[in-house]
Amino acid sequence: MNCRRVACSLTTYTLLFCFGTLLCYNNSFGQIKKRPSVSLAPPSNFKPTVTGAPGTVKYYFFPTDTGVWWKLRTIQLLLDQKGKLARADTLFTESQVIDNKRFSLQRLSLIATSDTSYKSSGIGVRSESVYYVDDSVAMTVFNNSVTSGENRIFLVAPVTIGNAWHEKLDDTTITEVVGIVDSVVTPLGRFDSVLVTLTELQNSDLRKYYAPGLGIVKTVFRSPGPGSRGLVIVTTEMIAFKQPESENNK
Repeated sequence: MNCRRVACSLTTYTLLFCFGTLLCYNNSFGQIKKRPSVSLAPPSNFKPTVTGAPGTVKYYFFPTDTGVWWKLRTIQLLLDQKGKLARADTLFTESQVIDNKRFSLQRLSLIATSDTSYKSSGIGVRSESVYYVDDSVAMTVFNNSVTSGENRIFLVAPVTIGNAWHEKLDDTTITEVVGIVDSVVTPLGRFDSVLVTLTELQNSDLRKYYAPGLGIVKTVFRSPGPGSRGLVIVTTEMIAFKQPESENNK
C-alpha cells in the first residue's frame, strides 16, 4: 500500500460521539494546565492558499478530490474499577467527498462530504459535513460561515509543537500540538512522523494523530466512567480508503 495516498478525517458525528460521552467526571486525570491560545484572524484576513507544502495545515489534512472515500471504525470500551471490560460498542462511519466547489458566505472555498454512521446491524444515520481547509487552518463549517460559533477547528498554523487554539470560537476548550511520534499503526498500515494534538475537556482528553499528507489516521478519547467509576476509552481508526479512479479498496 502506498501510504502517502491514504487520507482520512473525523466526521462531525464521531467528534460529537466522543465528546458527548459522559458529562460527569472525577479528578483522577488531574487538573487541566493553562495554555496560550491562538485567535483566528477574521475571514477578510484569511490567506486561502492550498499548496499543501510541508509544514502547512493542508499537508496534514485529508485530500479534497471529489469521489475520495474512506471508512472509520470507532470502538468504545467501558472498563470497571478493576480494569475489566464491562461493555463494548462498535460504530462505523463511511465518508466521501461529494463537492469541492462550494463557497462560504465570505466567498471562501468549502469541501462537502457525505457521511453514513452505523453499527454492526447495518442501521445507519446519514449526514453531511462541510469543511474549510487551507494552508493556515482546517475546520468544520456550519451554515456556510467560517465564523460560525458551531465550527470546530482541527489545526491552526503554525503547525509546531506548543501551538494551541480554541477548538470552537465561542468556548474555552483548547487544542494543542503536543508532539510528533515515530510511528502509528492502524488496520490500514504504519504511518511515520505523525503529528499529535491534544484536546482536554474537564478530566477527559482526546488525542488526534495526523500523518503527513494523509490526515487523521487515529484518535483516542479517554474519560472516567459513569459516576466517576471505571474508564471509558474510545478509539477511532481508518480501516479503508479508495481513490475515485481506483477499484482498490485498501
